[in-house]
Amino acid sequence: MRLTFASAVIAAPLFLSSAPSAAQTVYPWCLKALMGEDYTVDLCYFQTFERCAQERIAYGTSSFCIVNPHYYFRYGEPGQTPRKRNREAR
Repeated sequence: MRLTFASAVIAAPLFLSSAPSAAQTVYPWCLKALMGEDYTVDLCYFQTFERCAQERIAYGTSSFCIVNPHYYFRYGEPGQTPRKRNREAR
């Protein structure tokens, strides 16, 4: 009984003082780079296509920039205003 109470007293501040997590930022452009035979990596932290193209030079001729799929399905094409969902009243 004492061990359970002591554990609860010690653990309570850990759970009560935890800060809420921040939302993840989704950037519109990804660099898909070939890092070896049959190994690619997606670097999705570019705000503009131009910045992605500059970084692409460092990864060689087999790398290319693409629209981030997570961004596309949330917001549409980069540079456009966010899509509004059509919801009809029922």
